[in-house]
Amino acid sequence: MPDNKFKKTMENPVKITEILRNQNFLKLWIGQIVSALGDRFHQMALLGLIMKKGGNVGEELSKITFWSVLPFFLFSLISGVLSDRWSRKSILIGSDIARALLVCAIPWVIGSPGSINAAYPFIFTIGIFTCLFSPAKFSIIPDLVKNRQLLVANSLIASSALLSVLAGTAAGGIIFDSLGFKASMFLNAFAYLFSAGTIWKLRTKETIHTKIKSIVDVFADIREGMKYIFHEARVIILISFGAIFWFIAIGFYVIISDFAGKVWGFTALTPLGLIFTLLGGGLLGGSLLAGKYGNRMQRNTLYTGSIWMLAFGIIAFSSFQSYTVALCIIFFIGIAGGAFLTPINADIQEIAPDGLRGRSFACKDIFMNAAMVAPILIVGKLTTFIAIRKLMLYLGVGVFLAGIFVAWKSIGLNAIREHAMKDT
Repeated sequence: MPDNKFKKTMENPVKITEILRNQNFLKLWIGQIVSALGDRFHQMALLGLIMKKGGNVGEELSKITFWSVLPFFLFSLISGVLSDRWSRKSILIGSDIARALLVCAIPWVIGSPGSINAAYPFIFTIGIFTCLFSPAKFSIIPDLVKNRQLLVANSLIASSALLSVLAGTAAGGIIFDSLGFKASMFLNAFAYLFSAGTIWKLRTKETIHTKIKSIVDVFADIREGMKYIFHEARVIILISFGAIFWFIAIGFYVIISDFAGKVWGFTALTPLGLIFTLLGGGLLGGSLLAGKYGNRMQRNTLYTGSIWMLAFGIIAFSSFQSYTVALCIIFFIGIAGGAFLTPINADIQEIAPDGLRGRSFACKDIFMNAAMVAPILIVGKLTTFIAIRKLMLYLGVGVFLAGIFVAWKSIGLNAIREHAMKDT
């Protein structure tokens, strides 16, 4: 009976150690930690190169972001098809090797003058392989763990990625300052190759699908994927939740970066860095908490509770002048954000059939990247004519209103809890 199974799940929740004893998942997890660290090395190296040359940092970073994100809009639907038709393991290995070679080429194409413009085609091409890598990575996880372990497995993937961002950003700056641009890029290449090596050692059975014979098959698969996604309301809901989160997250990032100077009067990066470190720590904690306790509650309780906690945290942040109080609130905001974000990938994995999983995650990538770009354009403009504390307050109120939508739509996700109890 479902209720008895749920009671048993509450009494015997999935432990992190249980997941880490799974050698296949452990290899993927370690590889992604190293790969995420490497990503930060080359990003910090590019930032350091721009700052060293005295260029317009904001403008150049916008260009790098544009060329990195553009492939997701152009090729995500195709990458989803390939993830569902080809061996996901082979896609992951090939993408990592290709990115390693491209990263190694960047110092050579830039040359000694250090003009960043020559690197844009390579940044764009790296983005293509990242676009190919992303749906394959999330689609292969259900092949490595049991259904009831998906939430914890995804919380480990998400939390380790966040931890790698924090550690990699700090380490990337040190490496660039002490070893230089080339060393940073070569270390990133090594990280990609290390990831490829760990994935190569995975032992998993993949479903063999019909080979793609022509471009007609690709478009037919795209049409099939879109038909499934738009008829499976739960996948649409989860994709919309992901887009909501990233719009909020990037909007908050833009506002708080301006908040530090206009409200606290900071001119140095260190106090703002502490804010982002605590935010990342909260995201890490929230992700782990959702992984450990998420299957003990209904999905609408988890999603609605966490987004309203996020809303109240942002509203409280806008209400206090004290930097010390802000440090406490920012950690709370991070916990709420991590708890909201973590179940989304696990729930898509539960719902989408194996043959359509790649296309589901590819569609999610499109909306996620659109949601990340939009607030940079919208919120950035609003900061010029709305007082920054008011803008932070408006964001908090907007998140609360979004929470009403989440509360309404997440009711349809409650059946996922029962499915997560099964070990099939």
